[in-house]
Amino acid sequence: MPGTDEYVLTGGRVLLPDGRLEAGAVHVRAGLIAAVGPDGAAPGVERIGLDGLIVAPGLVDTHVHGGLGHNVMSADAASLRAIGRRLRPAGVTSFVATTASVPFDRVLHSVRGLAALTGLTGPDGAELLGVHLEGPFLSPDYRGVHQEENLVEPAPDRIAALLDAAGGALRVCTVAPELPHAESAVRTLAAAGVRVSVGHTAATFEQARAAVEWGARRATHLFNAMPPIHHRSPGPVPALLAAESVHLEVVADGLHVAPELLGALAALPGVRDRLMLVSDGTDVSGLPDGDHHRWDGTPVRITGGRAFTHSGGIAGSTSTLIDGVRVLLAAGVPLPLALDAAGRHPARSLGLADRGAVAAGLRADLIVVDDDAVLSHTILHGQWERH
Repeated sequence: MPGTDEYVLTGGRVLLPDGRLEAGAVHVRAGLIAAVGPDGAAPGVERIGLDGLIVAPGLVDTHVHGGLGHNVMSADAASLRAIGRRLRPAGVTSFVATTASVPFDRVLHSVRGLAALTGLTGPDGAELLGVHLEGPFLSPDYRGVHQEENLVEPAPDRIAALLDAAGGALRVCTVAPELPHAESAVRTLAAAGVRVSVGHTAATFEQARAAVEWGARRATHLFNAMPPIHHRSPGPVPALLAAESVHLEVVADGLHVAPELLGALAALPGVRDRLMLVSDGTDVSGLPDGDHHRWDGTPVRITGGRAFTHSGGIAGSTSTLIDGVRVLLAAGVPLPLALDAAGRHPARSLGLADRGAVAAGLRADLIVVDDDAVLSHTILHGQWERH
């Protein structure tokens, strides 16, 4: 571990913002990237040799429900720190706490609590960036594990109450665009700076395309919880793929979406720069194999590190973003693009200008990996952690 707040990562390769890997050094000072390129730091500055390893942006997980038995709905500082500590060893330096569908007054209570904790970090944990409201503005027909009795329409009074409770901390809001009041909700949220995400939806192609025109800029776990593509009834997926302004969440755990399909998406020039890994990690992520209960009391069984309901259905994701990077690699996706899908693209999707790239002046939120995406170190605001 560096002994000062200034050091140089040298002898490695750097993933540049244009997607190239180049030999070079990264000079870190006071939690920021001071320089990238030739090692021009003063002779007395500490050097850390990387032996050919790769310095890349820290990973940004914009869809996390919990981990290690903790759920973000508690809006409890100790729980959020525990979740952050679960994420950092997996290379995640920032995350967005993602809610579930509960009675609307409880949604507002959780959002208020999470808003008050935004910016929270633990001594060893990723930073909380804000809130992703995944429910309750969802389709009953594509609700997944969200309980139907808690789903509501995005009426203007609810949107106003939500924005008031969030106080600027609402980063993402998932909305099914076919619901009543959806147009007003999307336009109001987008005007407030919230990234509206199309998901948990029965939308037609036309309804999804209209949502983009209203201001939607994301897709919530593309392919999951929405109609599949049919050549005479295309549904929302092709509309979202065709919209160049839309960032596309995918859960790349090898279970939610076939790796072959992920590889095909990453090969499409108009899609690859919008492809964005999310963990969709649940509160049972990181727990050992065996029987457990979700935060809402739902019994689940973890087998081989994956969570299932007792009837055999998928009970959410237990993967991490770095797992997803390796799934992309195995599907033939080049390493720079796979790393960008977990770091640069998610940061861009939130409009973050202070992180998400290895460039001078940005936060020193970085990871060090080998060519197989095996993590060596996570650097959070300049603080070094070995794995």
